[in-house]
Amino acid sequence: MRPLYVFLFFGLVLSILFSSGQIENPDTHLRLTQTRIILDDNKFGLPDDVGEDSHGNISINKDGKRFMVYNPGQTIIFIPIYYFANLVSTDEANTYYFSAFCVSFLNYMLHALCAFILFKIALLLCAVKKQAYLVSVFFGLTSYSFVFAQSTYEHHFEMFFILLSVYFALKKDTNHAGLLSGLLLSLGLVFRTTSILALPAILLLQKNNNERLKVLMSHTIGVAFVFLYNYYRFGNPLETGYSLAWSLANSDKFDYWSFSGFPKAFLGFLFSPGKGLIFFSTTIVIALFGIKTFWKKQRLIFYAILLISAAYLIIFSLNFAWHGSIWSYGPRYILPIIPFFYLPIIYLKPHKWVFVTILVAFILQIVLISVNYKRDVLNDYVAYNGLSDMEYLNTANKEPHLVQIKQLAVILPKNSGKLNNYTPDSPWKKEIRTASNEDVLNSSIEKNSINFWWVRVFHWTTSKIIRFTSIIVLVFGLIGAFILFQYVKREFI
Repeated sequence: MRPLYVFLFFGLVLSILFSSGQIENPDTHLRLTQTRIILDDNKFGLPDDVGEDSHGNISINKDGKRFMVYNPGQTIIFIPIYYFANLVSTDEANTYYFSAFCVSFLNYMLHALCAFILFKIALLLCAVKKQAYLVSVFFGLTSYSFVFAQSTYEHHFEMFFILLSVYFALKKDTNHAGLLSGLLLSLGLVFRTTSILALPAILLLQKNNNERLKVLMSHTIGVAFVFLYNYYRFGNPLETGYSLAWSLANSDKFDYWSFSGFPKAFLGFLFSPGKGLIFFSTTIVIALFGIKTFWKKQRLIFYAILLISAAYLIIFSLNFAWHGSIWSYGPRYILPIIPFFYLPIIYLKPHKWVFVTILVAFILQIVLISVNYKRDVLNDYVAYNGLSDMEYLNTANKEPHLVQIKQLAVILPKNSGKLNNYTPDSPWKKEIRTASNEDVLNSSIEKNSINFWWVRVFHWTTSKIIRFTSIIVLVFGLIGAFILFQYVKREFI
C-alpha cells in the first residue's frame, strides 16, 4: 500500500476514535460563526451580539465595525462543511452544532497528513523506510500534536503548510522547488501570519540564491494577501487587529511585548507544568539519542531547525500572552516546530524498548484527551472565584497527566447517569450557557462526558438510528486501528 493511503487511513482512524464531537474553544467558534454569517447573511464582519470583547480576539475599526483578529483560512475551510450541514439540518441551531461536530474531526486528518509529510522529509534525509515510519509513529501517536488535534485550533494548518514548504525546500530534484516552497508558506499565511517565522529557515534550505529569490517572489503572494486583508478591515495593511483587540480587552496599560517577561515565558514553553512541552510531548527526549549523529550527517536541516525553533520560541516569549491563555491546552503557539524535533529519531535503531516506549507514551497521551481539559480550569475558577494565570501554569500539581487522571476519576461515575446539555438552543454567539458555572462543572455533557464523540453521542438527545450508526462507525474505527497495527508490525519485522 502506498504510504499516502496508509496515512490517510491513519487520519480517518484517529478522527473516528479520538475526536471530541464538539468545538472546545471560542476562537474556533468565532471562525465558524463568521462562516455562518458569510453564508446566511452575505456579510463579512461581526455584529454586536457575537463574541466577547474581553477575550482579546475582536477588534473594532475606526468606523465602529467589528472583526475577528484571525486570518480567514479556517473560515474559508468551514464553508463547505457549514453548507452541507445546512442541507441536512432542520433549523439554525441544528445546522450550527452539526457543522461544529464535523469540524471536530478535521484536525486529526491534518495531524495524520503532517505525519505523512514528516515521513517524506525523513526519506529525503536518506532514512530507510522503516526509520521514516518510526519518526512518524512517534510524532503521530506520542507528540503534543496528537493531543492538541482534539482542540480544533488553526495551528495544525500552520504546521501543515510549513512542513510542506520544508519538504519542497529539501527536494532538490524538483523544478522550481523555491517557487513551491514560497507558495506553500504563502498559504500558511492565510491561516496564521506567524507562518512567516519559518521564512529564514526555508531560505537557508534552498540550494542556491536563484531558488531563494523564487521563495521570496512567491511568498509575496501571501504577504500581499495579508496586507489586503488588513487594509479591508482596518484601512492599514500593517494593522492585524491584535493590538486593537488587546487594548479593547485590557483597560489597564501594560506592555504587550516585553523583554522583562522573556525568561519566564521561554522556560514556560519548555518546562512549566501547565504549558511545558516536556510534559505534553515527553517523547522528544527520545530524539536526543540520535541528535549527535543527526548533527554530523544533516548539518543544513539541523541549523534550519534551530533557526525556526529560535524564531518561534523567542518571538512568542516576548508576548504577554505567550501561553495562549490557561483555557487552551499546552504550548499551542509553538506547535509548528514540534515535528522537526522528532527527526533525529531516524538514527535510532528500533529495539524492543522503543516500541514499549511508544505504547506507554500513546496510552498516556490518550489520558490527556480523555477529559475536556477545561474542566480542571473551571473547577479552580469556581472554587477560588477567579484564577491567576501564572500561578495556575506554574503550580506543580497542574502537570497535565496528574490533572487529567484526577478529573477522569471524578467524571467516570457520572457517565453511567444523566448529563445535561446547557448549550443555548441557537447558533453560537458567545461563551454563554443556560446554567451556572457550578452546574456546567458538575452535570454538563460538555465537561463531564468522556471526551470522545462516540461517548458524548449517548448523552445527547438523539435518535436510536444515530446511536446505532455511531456504534457501527466506532467498530469500523477499531477494525481500522487493528489493520494499521498489523501493517506497521509487518514493516518492522
